[in-house]
Amino acid sequence: VPDSSIDHSHSNSIRQIVMDASRENITPNATNNICVVHSSLDVLKECKSFVGDDVPVLSQGIRKSKLPNDDVSSTVTFFLSDWCNVHPSQYNYAEMDPWLNVLSEEEFLELISAKIVEAPYAEVL
Repeated sequence: VPDSSIDHSHSNSIRQIVMDASRENITPNATNNICVVHSSLDVLKECKSFVGDDVPVLSQGIRKSKLPNDDVSSTVTFFLSDWCNVHPSQYNYAEMDPWLNVLSEEEFLELISAKIVEAPYAEVL
């Protein structure tokens, strides 16, 4: 929750969380994939400022932005949640904006419940 006593906004809080998470490199040479899900289009539009001007990369239908000045190779993905009474014009804006994605409740549940395990080179017998 943003600290209103120091004029801290939602986007500032999200920026701090993303930057802290990008510094945590759990596995050497791994990529940190950070997902930001919010119900406010205005907050997500403000968050775009800290990912720089580089156009996001489209990967498996999701637009991911690389964090600038990042030694760990972190990406951040911004999602507008469509289950929170999003106005159709906001939904359309998020669909057309290259930095934003729209996320349904079903996709959200899949995103937080899926654990993907990558096997290094498997030997075929």
